[in-house]
Amino acid sequence: MKFTSTLLAATVAIVAAAPSFAQQTYKLSVVPPLAGYRDAMANSINDIGDVAGYASNPLTPQAIVGFVNRGGVTTAVGKLAAKATFSTATYVTPTGLIIGDGDSGDGRPQGIVKLGAKVYNIFSNNGGNTHALKADAQGRIYGYFIRRGTASWQGAMWTPNAKKAGSYKETILGGPGVPWAFNVVGQGVGYGDAPRQTASFWNNTGTRQMQYLQTSPDYTSSVAYGISDNGDIVGTGHPAFASLPLYWKASTGYALTELPVLPGDNYGSAVAINNAGTIIGNSYYGVPGTWTSSPGQFVIWTNGIPTALAALLDPITNAGWSITNVVGLNNRGQIVVSVSNGVVQRVGILTPTP
Repeated sequence: MKFTSTLLAATVAIVAAAPSFAQQTYKLSVVPPLAGYRDAMANSINDIGDVAGYASNPLTPQAIVGFVNRGGVTTAVGKLAAKATFSTATYVTPTGLIIGDGDSGDGRPQGIVKLGAKVYNIFSNNGGNTHALKADAQGRIYGYFIRRGTASWQGAMWTPNAKKAGSYKETILGGPGVPWAFNVVGQGVGYGDAPRQTASFWNNTGTRQMQYLQTSPDYTSSVAYGISDNGDIVGTGHPAFASLPLYWKASTGYALTELPVLPGDNYGSAVAINNAGTIIGNSYYGVPGTWTSSPGQFVIWTNGIPTALAALLDPITNAGWSITNVVGLNNRGQIVVSVSNGVVQRVGILTPTP
């Protein structure tokens, strides 16, 4: 299935007649690290501001453990087994259900869920790898996997067994393709092979077949990285030696829009979007026809207009910290980021100020 809506203009122009708006500013709060660990990275933030991620120490890189920061308190997720080498938390629902990845001692990622004090393998796949990305209000878990001895990744939904805690039924999503992200209603986005890598969408109805999103003949590939709970999608398109931030709006039938980048730049990417249409990503200058590019800047798009995120930060709370990555955002407008003070890596939350 392919969307056939007419391709919008190649670039969304910022014109003089565009409506003016007051740009949001942000205060930084640094998430307390997990006890006994120096560094921390985030994977997601939910709508009440809970963060899921993982902690590590630079001298013992195998000792990675998932954590959740909930109500300002950082706690460890735990591991599948005493001999496990790692765990991560990818998402925590507002009701406290924690999902992520972990191994049982062999280093192979398996999707995990924490119920009470115990960590369960959501669906053992006989020697393959499984990644759990999102959970909905019904406790269904969404992600992707690969079987042992196969070469193709596939999306999946795991439905809890009401009669046995920690037991799940697997439903394979249509493909061939890999969903990178899901929203809280079970819609997914990622890419499919068609014959080139093409941004794709999985709906949450019927047989949940993969649908190719609209693309451009100029792209050698495209990928969708983020989807809001109301179905809007963002990602990147790749002409030769380039990356362009893309937006597919649900209400237009997923017609394609190329987002503008910062003045003086020509390339960028979009990684996440919320229900208000706020988008985060980056913008940079690349020498045409080469792989040479500037370091770039992190960007927030409001009403389709890009602004450098650094220009919106509160100078007092941000003092001493540099943003090293933008990870995600929630429907309250909070943005979860990675920050560094030159010594340690921490998780930061950017909260909109009045």
